[in-house]
Amino acid sequence: MSKSTQVVTLRIPVELKARLENEAHLQGVSMNNLANYMLTTQISQIEVLSALEARASKKDIPSLKSKVSKVLESVQKNTDIPEWDKIH
Repeated sequence: MSKSTQVVTLRIPVELKARLENEAHLQGVSMNNLANYMLTTQISQIEVLSALEARASKKDIPSLKSKVSKVLESVQKNTDIPEWDKIH
């Protein structure tokens, strides 16, 4: 399956372009491939957050907190936590 592409001109600060070029060089990929990867991952994160916020806005927060508390209360307490892993 072939994906169509479109040329887009972006204005970015010189320092950001230099950083992108440097990272692309370190990764052994083209600047275009790195920019596409970064844009794809960031827009995906934003879309997920937007979807979660939309779902959460339709929920009753106190009810959700109560449900989470009940689940956490049902989890067995582990008293054999090594000293180095304890929160003090």
